[in-house]
Amino acid sequence: MKTDAFLLRLFRNWPAKILSLAVALLLLVFHDITRLEERFITVPLVVEQSAELVPASPWPRQVRLRLRGEGEYLFRVLDEDLTAHLDLQRFTTEGDFRVPVEVRRSGSAAEPGTLEITVEPETVVLTLEERMVKSVEVQPRTSGFVPGGFNLVQSVMTPSAVEVEGPRSIIEPLSVIYSEDVDLSTRREDFTERIRLVSPDPLIRFRGGDIVEYRGIVEEAVVLQTFDPVEMVISGLDPDFSLGQTLPPGLIRVQARQIDIEQLEPGDLQLSVEAVSLTEPGTFRVPVRPVVPPGFVVLRYEPTSVQVVIVSSR
Repeated sequence: MKTDAFLLRLFRNWPAKILSLAVALLLLVFHDITRLEERFITVPLVVEQSAELVPASPWPRQVRLRLRGEGEYLFRVLDEDLTAHLDLQRFTTEGDFRVPVEVRRSGSAAEPGTLEITVEPETVVLTLEERMVKSVEVQPRTSGFVPGGFNLVQSVMTPSAVEVEGPRSIIEPLSVIYSEDVDLSTRREDFTERIRLVSPDPLIRFRGGDIVEYRGIVEEAVVLQTFDPVEMVISGLDPDFSLGQTLPPGLIRVQARQIDIEQLEPGDLQLSVEAVSLTEPGTFRVPVRPVVPPGFVVLRYEPTSVQVVIVSSR
């Protein structure tokens, strides 16, 4: 009888009792949820490759992690305690694959406690191709020109070729790798500069590093130039005498630095007739000599002699 009375009381108004129990469970769950806090971090995505296959399509270099846990424990977890990985070592053939992002724990993240981790994105679609290594020529890129009066006569890259590594479809057609620009606009002497190589594709890796050495050989520009007409003058003539005719102009062909030629002033180049030995009136043939600034080499001049008429000035 007592048992029957207990059961009657237990099941009396059972819908209301069940509803109360459900509300209590919801309140318990809600309480647990409100005790959890959230935190977001961004970590690098580490790709673990096999020796034979490499990615042939871009992939996200970082992923976003959503962490949920109790406040004290959650904020004890450091960014470096969590790492994200793509494990490609299990693939053995070329193709397109959907690879899950694996989150690995260490440090505080590996301690016992409630820590929920959600990763964005959860998977990455990758194309895998055969890994290829190839030796490729290195060529420099230059900007500007050496100043006037100078020439870049030679440029040397060290090394002249580098080994590149990457997916077969990118490496196979590759024939040359270019450097960053080398500015020539202020170069007046030989110079050496360390510069970076420019990768034509982010999926390519330089096996020996991306730094090369550029050596430029700069020389002053030397030019050959003919000046015509050049004034002919007489020097050393006794004041008691004078020329009975006008001296004809001539020409001079010289070799000199371009910068020196550009700075020539009128009268810097002349043909001179030496008249010191002329001591009486008459007609004479005398030699002509060129007069040029220092650094000029005379290759030819005309005339080499000239006929002059000397008359008395009295």
